[in-house]
Amino acid sequence: MHELGVATEIMNVALAEAARHQAKKITTIYLRVGVIRAVEPEHLTFMFDHLSSGTLAEGAKLSIEEMPVQVKCASCGVVESNAFAWECPKCKGYEINVTGGDALDIVSIDIEV
Repeated sequence: MHELGVATEIMNVALAEAARHQAKKITTIYLRVGVIRAVEPEHLTFMFDHLSSGTLAEGAKLSIEEMPVQVKCASCGVVESNAFAWECPKCKGYEINVTGGDALDIVSIDIEV
């Protein structure tokens, strides 16, 4: 369950940013997570809730936007998929390069000052 490690890193970044801005509370953390990361939003939220207990982030909401896999196919161009692709989701060809869907970004953090 790698969600614990991901939640820990999100928590560390959020708390550091909150301290930098002298925040009293973290209310929402907006994330962009690629499908390739295989992060289960429910597990990540559970781990984050556990870790945030007793901190400025206690009760904060994780807003998770899942990003599809992007594949550049020799025949079809750029195609998106909701799962890791070993073949083009459109033509089923194997001449592909995975070009997106592996992001794990903190987009923004809402705080109260």
